[in-house]
Amino acid sequence: MHIVIVGGGAIGRFFGAYFCKGGNQVTLIDTNSEVVDELNKNGIGLVRYIGGPQDTEEHFSVCADTDGKKIQQCDLILLTVKSFATRSAAENVAHLVRPESPIIFMQTGLGNQAILREMFPAQAILAGLTFVSATGLGNAKIRQGRSGTTYLGELGAVGELAGQVTPRLEKICKVFTESGIEARCSGRIIGRLWGKVITYAALNSLTSILRVPNGKLLEDTESLQLARELIAEGEAVAQARGVEPFVDDLFEQFQQICKESSNNLSSMLQDIINNKKTEIDAQSGTLVKYAEKFGMQAPRHAMMTSILHLLEKWSVEP
Repeated sequence: MHIVIVGGGAIGRFFGAYFCKGGNQVTLIDTNSEVVDELNKNGIGLVRYIGGPQDTEEHFSVCADTDGKKIQQCDLILLTVKSFATRSAAENVAHLVRPESPIIFMQTGLGNQAILREMFPAQAILAGLTFVSATGLGNAKIRQGRSGTTYLGELGAVGELAGQVTPRLEKICKVFTESGIEARCSGRIIGRLWGKVITYAALNSLTSILRVPNGKLLEDTESLQLARELIAEGEAVAQARGVEPFVDDLFEQFQQICKESSNNLSSMLQDIINNKKTEIDAQSGTLVKYAEKFGMQAPRHAMMTSILHLLEKWSVEP
């Protein structure tokens, strides 16, 4: 299968490496020409800890380019860019998107579905979310972090929150699993996505503001209480939206993720450290907008959004 991955960051490279392991043809699209040059020269470097005195490193050859319009055909498109780049990234590969070569949005944010539905028929869009983590090491290498499940799902008809598990979805899910990625089909993918966004909106914002690795949030009652309040606020917004997050206890999920990735720096904290724009608007920011739409308030997420905007601004100023 020819798989095009739009976004050459850590998660894009993670999927690229594993799809190569599964015998697929992989093309990565990224706007950073230095990343593209490094990928074409050295491939993806996958660094993993498997026990023992040192890490293991494998390299996987891929094609990379800054312009998706050069690609004439593919079987699947993975969108792994930050949520604020969804529209421009999708436009770059729009000529490839069809029901027989669907696009899967994999971002941890709300609003990507609406953007893609403005551009493509619903039958050409799949939703995905992943609980794996990876950290970028230079332009081509990544260090694999937390293992986790990747969920894939059909969107269903416009206005519906549930989709069917179709033969197409099962076929694509099999490509993931045969490549070594733990993947499952989900009939309630939007509910799962909301659950992940609520959980990670708390984790990402707190680790970014406090500048600590994920596990540090478990060491103090104050940080745990802040997380609990942020999650409860997000759950209230989901309930008003009519979405069931599909996880019985999101605070328990939050603690489990922090424990399993205790030494990892969250993706949002990595963005702040590297003077990059974050996805706060697609996480806490969108929860605030939904709250306002339903006549509610989400003051904690509003505060997180404002603080992260200041950190973004100040991190790039002298």
